[in-house]
Amino acid sequence: SGATIGKEIEKRGIPVVLITCLANVAAQVGIGRIMGGSKFHYPVGQPQLPPEEELRWRVGLMEKGLTALETPVQEPKIF
Repeated sequence: SGATIGKEIEKRGIPVVLITCLANVAAQVGIGRIMGGSKFHYPVGQPQLPPEEELRWRVGLMEKGLTALETPVQEPKIF
């Protein structure tokens, strides 16, 4: 799963932010930085929005992810 891969990458000293709609599962696996995504089939998208609004939503999601990436964590944290 993405959470398991993320945890293995973090073990090698590379920070990871996992965007998922299953934040509780990611926390159980132990990944450090977790962001709640949108819906199950579109964790990083909002296809029901007009294209311009979806783009703004995605940019905001990535900005939030970059902030999470810069945040030191000692245990799983959901942003």
